[in-house]
Amino acid sequence: MGIYSRDYLRDDRRGFSPSSGSFGTPGCKWIIIATVAVFVLQVITTHTVLVVRGDTAYRQHVSTVTEVLSLKPERVLHGEIWRVVTYAFCHASEGQEFIWHLLFNMLFVWWWGPTLERMYGTREFVSFYLTAAFAGGLAFLGLAWLQQDPTPMVGASGAVMAIMALYAIFFPRDEIYLFFLLRVQIRFVVLAYLVIDLVPVLQSFSGGGNADGVAHVAHLGGLAFGFLYYRFGWRITSLGSNLPSVFNLRTWSRRTWNGPRHVKVYQPPEEAPQSFDVKVDAILDKIHAQGEASLTEQERETLRKASDRYKSNQRHS
Repeated sequence: MGIYSRDYLRDDRRGFSPSSGSFGTPGCKWIIIATVAVFVLQVITTHTVLVVRGDTAYRQHVSTVTEVLSLKPERVLHGEIWRVVTYAFCHASEGQEFIWHLLFNMLFVWWWGPTLERMYGTREFVSFYLTAAFAGGLAFLGLAWLQQDPTPMVGASGAVMAIMALYAIFFPRDEIYLFFLLRVQIRFVVLAYLVIDLVPVLQSFSGGGNADGVAHVAHLGGLAFGFLYYRFGWRITSLGSNLPSVFNLRTWSRRTWNGPRHVKVYQPPEEAPQSFDVKVDAILDKIHAQGEASLTEQERETLRKASDRYKSNQRHS
């Protein structure tokens, strides 16, 4: 039995957590608040400038914040690498997409993000979100440089697509209301997005251009990152733990000059399945009685191991 087959965990996947008595999770709140704050600054700092091109002159609305944070391919080449992440906190602040671009992206974070944050922890989830934005930005830059397209990009859709992909892998049969009317399983929604985004990208290679003004390749970059993150079991916050052994000069010099040392590393035997199951059941009972917020980091790690074992057993059955 997997830990998410328990009734009191199965009901705790949305932004509102009955067990904790609070709305959302810290990481999702931080992402939404930061994104909304940047959007407000975008609107506040918007001003009108006169643009002259040859014999043509026209007025254009420009936001100072958007100019600094948006993903502009030519500015990244000039060293402004922060744009590969900060663009995800900007959204369309005028025109037909005003407010809707921001609203739907943040709704998706609010709907599916808390479940993933509870599974992976706040630090890992926020790191996952930012890295997904980076992956979407890199995909956009790659195509832009290849096609010499200077058009800038804003929006959190690449990171949101990574959240959708990862959530759909864990809970493929969860349903959402499409257009608030049709009940559709999330795996089919992700598949539809994959097709909708892939076709325009393929068309752009044949000279079709990007008529709808949507950065479809960034969406694909986010989807790909979400899938690879799960497939290879990546953990963003644990990457730094390997740096000292590779980049620490003192460690390297000591190993080089003192010669190899043959040290036998003690590896404790794997915990007996029955004992491990008892421990997991005790943690689940604690969640049922006190809420998920009462768990220690060690107990959360035990639940993650239990989930990994369950998924491994499913793959080999």
